[in-house]
Amino acid sequence: MRLLRLLDGLDEIQAQGAGNPECVGLAYDSRRVTPGKVFFALPGENTDGLEFAADAIDRGAVAIVAERKIDAVAGAEWILVPSARRALAQAASVYYDGPSKNLKIVGVTGTNGKTTVAYMVRHLLRQAGVSTGMLGTVEYDLGNRIFPATRTTPEALELQHLLAQMRDAGCKACVMEVSSHALAQCRVDGVDFDAAVFTNLTQDHLDYHGDMVSYFETKASLFEFVDRREPPGLAILNVDDEHALSLVPRLTGKPLLYGTSSRAAVRGTGLQPAADGTLFDLNLRGDISRVRLPLIGRHNIHNALAAAGVALELGLESKVIREGLESMPPVPGRLESVVAGQPFVVLVDYAHTDDALRAVLKALRDDTSGRLIVAFGCGGNRDAGKRWLMGEAAGLLADEVIITTDNPRREDPAEIARQIGSGFKSVRGEAVEIELDRARAIDEIIRRARPGDTVLIAGKGHETCQEIGETVMPFDDREHARATLAALGYGE
Repeated sequence: MRLLRLLDGLDEIQAQGAGNPECVGLAYDSRRVTPGKVFFALPGENTDGLEFAADAIDRGAVAIVAERKIDAVAGAEWILVPSARRALAQAASVYYDGPSKNLKIVGVTGTNGKTTVAYMVRHLLRQAGVSTGMLGTVEYDLGNRIFPATRTTPEALELQHLLAQMRDAGCKACVMEVSSHALAQCRVDGVDFDAAVFTNLTQDHLDYHGDMVSYFETKASLFEFVDRREPPGLAILNVDDEHALSLVPRLTGKPLLYGTSSRAAVRGTGLQPAADGTLFDLNLRGDISRVRLPLIGRHNIHNALAAAGVALELGLESKVIREGLESMPPVPGRLESVVAGQPFVVLVDYAHTDDALRAVLKALRDDTSGRLIVAFGCGGNRDAGKRWLMGEAAGLLADEVIITTDNPRREDPAEIARQIGSGFKSVRGEAVEIELDRARAIDEIIRRARPGDTVLIAGKGHETCQEIGETVMPFDDREHARATLAALGYGE
């Protein structure tokens, strides 16, 4: 593909050279440049891609796409653009022949619930016979193969390649989680979204976005992709979340509202906790039926309503939606049970914000006859403002709490625990128990459990490693809980 064809459609480009070389691929990591590739010099938080332009040319790059030129670096065409990230996203789409135009693309954004909603949408579409891929926090499902995810929303080049593989595998749809980082970094700019879901907005990632206004506006930008279609695409909004609801007057098209209030077109009422899930009345634009969702918690009813709204807007019949929700398999690391014949419940959940932890603890409180015992921590080098709030939530809703580590990274784990503990003490008037060794913390809460108790291991969910300093070591809450139960003499 010729360079100018690759960049066709980009605005305000300045070509520093008269050539139009043949391009054999794209790269934004100079170490992946081979002769004939175009190198995109992306600005980063810690490094600038321009620092590696000379290395890219030495490796055979035929062009450098950047926001400014380094005059001392010669040997390739220079293409100057307002945004190198946006240029990469659009060029990657062109290079892979616009794969999103051949797929029904559903984007899911929000602070909590993205993963579960994505799993549910995939399940419902497949129940209707629609071959559907998925990209998200846990895994990438390309239709013919599944492998662990490297990040919630891949970088633009990998994203377009994955979509192309879905298309080539015969997929007709893709549901993808869209993180705020991905939106801020233009990773999805080359994606043609048919529908978008806004689940909710609570405090998270303020270390990156600065404040809640910026965080919201970044999330909201997903709907610009949907709304600029002709006719406008589908917007599915949580009527019970004030941030989601504030998007309504911004949209050209008419959104579908879901939730528990009377304004919702897809509505859930009559919630009744059950041992094996949650019963509720599902109202699909007036078509009402009693549904047993095999997942617990009010938050999962909202997730189910979001997925049902997507399915309804995409033309699925009410019967298929109902049956799909009732056959919904568990989602990895989302209130995932660890069962070894013990007379108490052990659950692993990804809850890593105060809102998510609060929702999970409330759901478990309804189903627990004994004590609710929880171990959790907060990530290092991430939004520190939520630590106090998570400690407060645990202090209010759990009977026993142990604060431990959760990917402390380059921060002092003891200081993170102290900040969480201050929130706990604000409501309990006493210091929280701290065990910085996560394995020992899990051992302890399981050893304490008696018949009727519920043990919650929160924060990491599906994750299989622990980041301490510069070291990434294998650690899976689920596997460690199984080992602890086995050591106590339990076994299936």
